[in-house]
Amino acid sequence: METKILKEFIDTGFGFPIRLVNVPMIKARGAWTPKLNYNELALVVLRALAHKGTRLTGNEIKFIRTHFEMTLQEFSKRFCVTHVAVMKWEKTKSQQTAMNWTTEKDIRLFLLTRLAAKAQELANLYDDLQVLPAGKPEPIHLDAKKIAA
Repeated sequence: METKILKEFIDTGFGFPIRLVNVPMIKARGAWTPKLNYNELALVVLRALAHKGTRLTGNEIKFIRTHFEMTLQEFSKRFCVTHVAVMKWEKTKSQQTAMNWTTEKDIRLFLLTRLAAKAQELANLYDDLQVLPAGKPEPIHLDAKKIAA
C-alpha cells in the first residue's frame, strides 16, 4: 500500500473541524485516507476541548455527550440543566452555545476528570477558566504524529 505524510488535513468525522498536521495517509481502494487511531484521536480531542481557547459549540457538546454515551436526560441532570437546554445548545451546531459560563466550566472540568487527568492538570485548568474566553469558534489543532495508527 502507498503511504505519505500530508502537511495539513481537516477532519470533520466527529461533527466539527479538527485541523491535523503531519498526517500519515494511506491509499486504500484508490483513495487517500488518514491512517489514525480514531479511538486515541477522540481522547486527544476531548482533552483539547477542555483546554479550548474559545467557547464550546453545539457540535462539540453533542460529541462530548455521545462519547460518554449519555442521554439528553443524563447529561442535563449531571450539569443541573433541563434536557431542553441541552437540545438548544446542540442545535447551535457549529456556533457557540449560549450556556452559562459556570456550566461550561463544569463540563470542561468533567472532561478532564473522566479522562483521569492528574490533579495538577485539573488545578491548572480551573485557574485558566477564571477568565471567559472570547473570539469566534476555531478548529482544534493537533499533531497527528502522536495518534497515528
